[in-house]
Amino acid sequence: MASYCLLYIFIYLCSYHIAQTVQKEIEYECVDIYKQPAFQHPMMKDHQIQMRPSVEFQTTVSTEPETSDLFTGKAEERCPKGQVPIHIPQINYTNDFIQPNRIITEANLHYAIIRPFENYTKIWGGAQAVFNIYKPRVLRNQFSKAWIWLNHREKDVISSIQFGWAVHIGLYRDDRPRLTTYWISNRHQNGCYNVLCRGGYVQVHKTIYPGMTYNKISVLGKRQSTAHLLVGQDSRTKNWLLMTRKTLIGYWPYQIYSMQGASQVFFGGYTGGLAGAISPPMGAGTFPRQVGYRNKFACFMKQLKYFEDKRLVDIDSNEFEEYVDSPKCYDVWYREFEIRSGEMLTFGGPGGQCGI
Repeated sequence: MASYCLLYIFIYLCSYHIAQTVQKEIEYECVDIYKQPAFQHPMMKDHQIQMRPSVEFQTTVSTEPETSDLFTGKAEERCPKGQVPIHIPQINYTNDFIQPNRIITEANLHYAIIRPFENYTKIWGGAQAVFNIYKPRVLRNQFSKAWIWLNHREKDVISSIQFGWAVHIGLYRDDRPRLTTYWISNRHQNGCYNVLCRGGYVQVHKTIYPGMTYNKISVLGKRQSTAHLLVGQDSRTKNWLLMTRKTLIGYWPYQIYSMQGASQVFFGGYTGGLAGAISPPMGAGTFPRQVGYRNKFACFMKQLKYFEDKRLVDIDSNEFEEYVDSPKCYDVWYREFEIRSGEMLTFGGPGGQCGI
């Protein structure tokens, strides 16, 4: 009996140690800043890294009030001087996106967003929002996002920068929400997540990076954890900067991403998975209008703004409409301007058999 108990304790301690090791597994690697994937493209041969926003751009974002919830990740520096953290994705996504002849196609896509009215013409120089962070339950090969799109179409060529938080099993190793980006350019029409393509996104911050986990999760009806994200085109360098408040995380270089302003901007929720399968929850997994007008604990995006004439201004509710492609599964509620929240929307839903 004593031997059995000792064996049980040994197995338990080993299992605990393995669990702790998995939990602490490093999901990034430190890479020489000039050897990250962006610089593996010939057009980036003579590119000079932009380590901080131009004075003009910094002045624009400095008018925004600081808050105590800028970013919910850890703040310690992760890499030595001259190196930056690069997220290590699932192997299948690395193979498929780094090698241009192999492409992953996402299907069963559903939207709960606000968008400019059709035929509305405007040039958007970037956009921002404050997101609250949730952890929708998704299955393998599914994703659920809180998302901003900056799209531009010129004839039949589409360019897009997309960003927000995502739970994406397949791209990532688990179901935790993470800072996530996606982009399409005239030179990369297949699209690419984070830093998975040569000649794309350039990482400069030593702590915050695409693929990083948001460790603090909102609780419906209780504590809310938020994060600010912004993408805007620096008028001096022409690069498209990814920032959280006044902190530059990285950017899309003008050599690869040459779009001069976006012709569309969308805000809201986005899900996907295998074709014909059950769709995952979005946001907090609840319909926003069910939560109640005075209860602001549904999944939200607030302080919705865009760049215009080198200013960061509130979006205009007269220019946007709600759009939901599967109302039985998801919804969006554009609540327009609210004190202390600015222009705001809430979105979400339980998912299910959305395509039937």
